[in-house]
Amino acid sequence: MDQHELAEEYDDALVALLELIWGEGFLSPGGPDAVRKIVKGLELSDKLVVDIGSGLGGPGITLAKEYGARVIGLEVEQGLVQRAVDHIESADLSNRISCRHYEPGPLPLPDNAADFVFGKDSWIHIEDKKAFFDEVFRILKPGGILTAGDWMCSDKPYGQDMAYFFELEGLTYHMDTLENYGQILRECGFIDIVLEDIAQTYQVQAQQEYTAMRGPLENQMREILGEKAKAHFIENWRALTVVLDNGELRPSRFRAHKPE
Repeated sequence: MDQHELAEEYDDALVALLELIWGEGFLSPGGPDAVRKIVKGLELSDKLVVDIGSGLGGPGITLAKEYGARVIGLEVEQGLVQRAVDHIESADLSNRISCRHYEPGPLPLPDNAADFVFGKDSWIHIEDKKAFFDEVFRILKPGGILTAGDWMCSDKPYGQDMAYFFELEGLTYHMDTLENYGQILRECGFIDIVLEDIAQTYQVQAQQEYTAMRGPLENQMREILGEKAKAHFIENWRALTVVLDNGELRPSRFRAHKPE
């Protein structure tokens, strides 16, 4: 299944849980600080940043508010688009950020349109990575930069722990290794490719999140989700810590340039 064929997978309960853990507007770890690390050293002021897999709009809000970027968010789940628009309006940034739902097929932007393409832990859902990065290459201006974070896997077959984690997640994942991402980027024509495994950092953070879910956040989770869903997500996080500790899940960051 391609990313574009996904049903609406982020329901109200999952969104509420993820925002509780990771902050308003965020569906993946680290909140604004993770965004800052992905774009570290880049000059984004008045540049067009295309955020693919823009989710609830939190990353785009950080890029616009803290870096002065102009942001186009692209998202395949219609329900998330409206939530993102609400967050953007609340932040009074509608003049700098637009968020669009897009359908299967090419990215809805012309050739050489973007100064930067940004992604935060959402391309894990894309099955055909080569076709996707060909499109990213197409919409970037010559000299443009791709900068992103994503969840990768190891080079070993999935074990029972990973299968159990996927079952609890209930989301469609198409993982690849960081090394394969680099190879695909080279095949697409990118240069100056930098790959960074950050699994060890998130190991610590995920354990802290799991501890908080079993302690200070447990009552809030119960109030928001109910007892059954609360218990499910706590077990989901326990399984997450296992696949991080055993090296099957390997969050990473990467950056690449389109030649001038």
